[in-house]
Amino acid sequence: MEWGGGRCHGAAVGETNGGGGLLERSEQLAELRQAHETVRSGRGGVLVLLGGEAGGGKTALVRRFRAECRTSRPVLQGACDPLYTPRPLGPFLEMAQDAGGAIGELIERGAKSYELATAIIRDVRERPGLVLVLEDLHWADEATLDVLSLLGRRIGALPALVIATYRSDEVGRGHPLRRLLGELRGAGTRRLSVGPLSAGAVCELARSHGRDGTALHRATGGNPFFVTEVLAGDDGEVPLTVRDAVLARAARLGPEAAAVLDAVSVTPPYAELRLIEDATGLDEALRAGMLESVPGGVAFRHELARITVEESLAPHRRLELHRGVLRVLLGEPEKADPSRVAHHADAAGDDEVVLAWAPRAAERAAGSGAHREAAAQYARALRYATGLDPAARAGLLERRSYEC
Repeated sequence: MEWGGGRCHGAAVGETNGGGGLLERSEQLAELRQAHETVRSGRGGVLVLLGGEAGGGKTALVRRFRAECRTSRPVLQGACDPLYTPRPLGPFLEMAQDAGGAIGELIERGAKSYELATAIIRDVRERPGLVLVLEDLHWADEATLDVLSLLGRRIGALPALVIATYRSDEVGRGHPLRRLLGELRGAGTRRLSVGPLSAGAVCELARSHGRDGTALHRATGGNPFFVTEVLAGDDGEVPLTVRDAVLARAARLGPEAAAVLDAVSVTPPYAELRLIEDATGLDEALRAGMLESVPGGVAFRHELARITVEESLAPHRRLELHRGVLRVLLGEPEKADPSRVAHHADAAGDDEVVLAWAPRAAERAAGSGAHREAAAQYARALRYATGLDPAARAGLLERRSYEC
């Protein structure tokens, strides 16, 4: 479909996108500001549950709030991992360095969920004003949900603001987070959602690009990520899907940059620089806006783009990439995260490494109170245990039974 100009009609939205502003998010931003003011004024704590579809702009909203948030202490922020079996306390591992003190030490040594929650409660009572951001809770491990549950049930008496984001379209009736959302009630809990952009907002964004906003809204349904990805292209076409938009942008990159995208796509949530061999390709991918620098390495600007690239890989290419990541991780086994090693070994079909590392990952998960993830790691090992002697296989089955 060809794009044209001047075909948008209807009321203009009140908030412009110039200078990094957000369209149609002023109400949600005001709610976050009000919640923060409640904490700052000593009127109790607030838990904000922020939901929305994938690509709906939750991260952008939180980023904007953080940019203008004035706090007496660092904001602690972490995201859950989109791994087959999530790392126990994944978002807290990300914030360990910023947390410092007793909280940082507990995170580093792999504390249990109740120990971490207790330390956070003690810390905010001694030093009020904490802002804690937990992103992508639809991927949360059991231990992370336990920490949120313990904090959420006491939030009214804690001088802290906790913001938890999740994809509402990925939290079904039986999802562990769905049950927790139903249990978290009370005056200190506030629920926010980010919906799709209106036709007027999309037209405003499209106008500066000389595009047909009406057609763009129809093709994207107003999903902010979809809209942004389409407008980032320069071929004058409305892609049928965001997959087409992402792959069209990737196709314009040189072979070195395309290879970097492939490599980063199989290493969620981000790729350490040691996993990327071609610095030239990385520079190009960063300049093109496909990747962004994050603490510890580089990542796709949006998870949907990573998934799109990963799913486009030929089976032999995906296998090759996972084997490459595995070689690097095993080159420094003392630093390797057992969950990550087991994840890539599974994807690489390396039964020996899975059998060695999945039980380690299970033990670490169980030690943190993430019993569901521990059971999943034992199940992973059992899929590769057909060559084990009966006693060894029975041992895995027994340990898994303890976690179920």
